[in-house]
Amino acid sequence: MTLTAPTQSKVPNPAAAGRAAADIVFNPLDPAFREDPYPVYARLRAEAPVLRTKGTLILSRYEDVLAVLRSRKFSVSLIPDTVVKQASRLRFTEYGQMLRFLLASIVFTDNPDHMRLRRLVNQAYSNEAVNALLPVMTDRIERLLAGHARNGACEIIGDIAEPLPIHILCDWMAVEEEARPGIAEKVHAVRYLLDPGMMNRASFETAARSMQELTGYFGEHAARLRKSGKDTLVARLHEARFDGQGLSDEEIAFACVMSFVAGTETTQCLIGNITDALLNEPGQFAALAGDDAAIRAAIEEVTRHETPLQFTKRLAVEDCNVGGIDIRAGEQILLCLGAANRDETVFEDADALRLQRSGPAHVGFGFGMHSCLGALLGRVQSATFLKVLLDGYEAFERVEPQRTWQANSLILRGPARLDLRFAARRGMA
Repeated sequence: MTLTAPTQSKVPNPAAAGRAAADIVFNPLDPAFREDPYPVYARLRAEAPVLRTKGTLILSRYEDVLAVLRSRKFSVSLIPDTVVKQASRLRFTEYGQMLRFLLASIVFTDNPDHMRLRRLVNQAYSNEAVNALLPVMTDRIERLLAGHARNGACEIIGDIAEPLPIHILCDWMAVEEEARPGIAEKVHAVRYLLDPGMMNRASFETAARSMQELTGYFGEHAARLRKSGKDTLVARLHEARFDGQGLSDEEIAFACVMSFVAGTETTQCLIGNITDALLNEPGQFAALAGDDAAIRAAIEEVTRHETPLQFTKRLAVEDCNVGGIDIRAGEQILLCLGAANRDETVFEDADALRLQRSGPAHVGFGFGMHSCLGALLGRVQSATFLKVLLDGYEAFERVEPQRTWQANSLILRGPARLDLRFAARRGMA
């Protein structure tokens, strides 16, 4: 769609900005945008940073995006509402369980429901629980890489980045190996609920069927695990208490499913982006080997520079002024996280990858009460992957000079395929 000038703006000369903005095309489906959205983001920040088009307020500057993320005057209910509207438009009526799933998720709930769910689920996703998975992650990554290193090559997305987060969550939930391929397939179908505008009737039918099968499986799986005494994510969800109450059986099953839906493809994109950055900047990455703190800093910089989650949405629940922007009740806000993370007024030389960068925190995992619950798990997985890769392997080489970006999601950014040649360091298996 072609953007139009804002009716109200913090731009010094709104009339000039309106004229300049008239020829900016913001179309996330455009192949050119998918290949490189950053020139469009730069023009938005410079020429139309507060822009209203087709009922949506688009924000692209860091301070504006952060101000909305911090504010309690906005709702996260847009996705459930859009699912209902899209299903109704397609005359699909069997979306009840999917809607309950979205409305029972901390991702799409507002207070007071959000506070109850967050305090319960946070107990399961504690720092101690996630860090306890380090040996499991290291072992899983070492085995995945070693299996492909023998051939001297792998397709990093399909061979490593895609299966890894699925396996880590399955390991944490004690899911049997034979059930994992089916879970991965069904999770991918349900994930389209986060991109409802891309769903047709067939994808709604597949998502509904997959949702039913996943919740049925995890409901039965949770019951089995309660008898086993194993310390799993499912057990931690069952044991969590807030004000003397816990999660219902359906909420536990939904929390398990949302862990996969929200935490697998984003981590897949991050690992793909890390590998792509390594191939672009081998010298910077070589200096990280053996330095865990530097590796963690590198994960943050890659997340800023090539943000896996490019957009998030909010709905104004009242008339308000946030960061100097007048916003009307009921107005939809599209927050361009990828644009905010390249804001040159906040990040020096913002388009450059600087693995030792210091300064303001990025907004790649959101901010505030709706910041990504699985951010720590994604960070730890990615850092562990990078550590194992740098400690054990070398001679990294891109097979195809031009990488392709995934095209099955409007909100995610990561390589669709990334063929890599590499070799084990001397003395490694």
